[in-house]
Amino acid sequence: MDNRSNRSRLISKIHAQKNAAGLDDATYRIIISGASGKQSCTECSMKELKQIFTDLNSVLEKQGKQTFRYYPRWEQPTLKDAVTARAKKILGEDWQNRLDSFAKSKFSKESYTQCDGSELRRIMAFLTVEERRERGAE
Repeated sequence: MDNRSNRSRLISKIHAQKNAAGLDDATYRIIISGASGKQSCTECSMKELKQIFTDLNSVLEKQGKQTFRYYPRWEQPTLKDAVTARAKKILGEDWQNRLDSFAKSKFSKESYTQCDGSELRRIMAFLTVEERRERGAE
């Protein structure tokens, strides 16, 4: 089974599209830059990669060549993903600064993204307290 992430799988498809279209490196970089404003796929977000993928399929179609398909695989979210989603919901727009401040004061880490599983569970407990406090204020 292919254990690569959706991101690395999509980048591989994009490179295969480049080769199938017979694009030189300069033309390929222009397409990347046009879709994302960046010079390399590794710098791009998933949304930008999907746009590059679509643009390269358009090139292949214009050349009369077979286009590519990409089906993202469902990936198991991590505890960090759960903390991020919950913090956005509970803490509002300043969620990241608040989590980073909490991580710095409790764990001496610059960012909550550097925390291990045990520390992330403590952050979840902090979020639960904040959520209850918010409900009590209503």
